Amino acid sequence: MNSQYEYAWSISDDHFIRGNIPMTKEEIRSIALGKLRIQKHHVVVDIGAGTGSVSIEAGFRAKNGSVYAIERKKEGIELIKKNIERFNINNITVIEGTAPRAFDGVGDFVDRIFIGGSGGRLEDIITKSHKLLVNHGRMVMNFITIENLHTALDVLRGLNYKDIDVVHVNISKNKKIDASLTMMQAENPIYIVSTEKVE
Repeated sequence: MNSQYEYAWSISDDHFIRGNIPMTKEEIRSIALGKLRIQKHHVVVDIGAGTGSVSIEAGFRAKNGSVYAIERKKEGIELIKKNIERFNINNITVIEGTAPRAFDGVGDFVDRIFIGGSGGRLEDIITKSHKLLVNHGRMVMNFITIENLHTALDVLRGLNYKDIDVVHVNISKNKKIDASLTMMQAENPIYIVSTEKVE
């Protein structure tokens, strides 16, 4: 592992190799990872891993555990592999495929699941993720649409999740207009849903 990042709370976006694949931005990533509450020994699954930014930071937190990065787009797979090499991290397994079918490459139990993309299969992904999670395992999901938020809440309630936390995050970042003026530019609002499996 790259010792420069091993104990960092968050990694700046500009440290990642990026392409045309969406990436969970630094501020949202920090909140989502905080909600996951990853411990050193945990097994973590990152669904819709994109550039691998969540997987990389999860890998540093679960340094004695393992991370499975699931991504269906070939460009994303290549970016994840490049970022794994860039950060010199060795506990991430990259799985090319579509969730939940790609879960076949994951072990029989998982401590933490992050859903960053669903490819239109959200209900099935949440249901299969529930089966993979150990008791007291945590699931965290990021959404930009109200429809996905409502689907997630309906499925979780149907699976008898009681304590469901929803955070609506609005981030604005400074942007230079000219040499003397700065404005704040809004990013897309994000819904962050987190919950814990209790049998």
